[in-house]
Amino acid sequence: MSSIQNFFKKELKKFRQKAWYSKALDIFTIVLIILILIPATRKELMTYASKIKMHLTSVKKEEVAIGQEEKNSLILKSPSGRQSSLDAHLDKPVFINFWATWCPPCRAEMPAIQKLYNKYNESVNFLIVSNQDMTTQQDFLKKNDYNLPVYQLLSKPGGAFSYSVLPTTYMISNDQKIIFEKEGAHNWNSKKIHAIFDQMKK
Repeated sequence: MSSIQNFFKKELKKFRQKAWYSKALDIFTIVLIILILIPATRKELMTYASKIKMHLTSVKKEEVAIGQEEKNSLILKSPSGRQSSLDAHLDKPVFINFWATWCPPCRAEMPAIQKLYNKYNESVNFLIVSNQDMTTQQDFLKKNDYNLPVYQLLSKPGGAFSYSVLPTTYMISNDQKIIFEKEGAHNWNSKKIHAIFDQMKK
């Protein structure tokens, strides 16, 4: 016991001899470690880190044709319980976002997706898709004041839609081609994304 006391006395003496900025850095590090160890706080810190990171990523345009088998592999259930395949939503360009309420990067990009939806929901079909049940998704939306169109995924997407990372986002054009696929959080309310959406409206 005395050896432990001696150790802390020595460390305290060292701390007192440090410059003020070194003391501040040590305190900040200790607080950060404590916050990371708390599950609820850890999730919020990871979400905040994802928000910073998503502004540093970019989306690369491409064109990938979608086969009928791939369209049929995406089976969704709406909040009303109605089931549909991707085909039912291809009357307009489609924005598909695979996400989960427990996923910090997904939570980080939700405000940007909400703003994008507010601006383009009349010209683009938004499919915000999760494996989680509808109650879990809607409780999250209500708690965070979102009004996004969420769907429960009832199938295992195949082909171009066989994602392995959350979030993963796809944009499908008027001629039913995937024009971009993005793994990870992204700032969906950027000028570049607006330009892509505006082009599809023409």
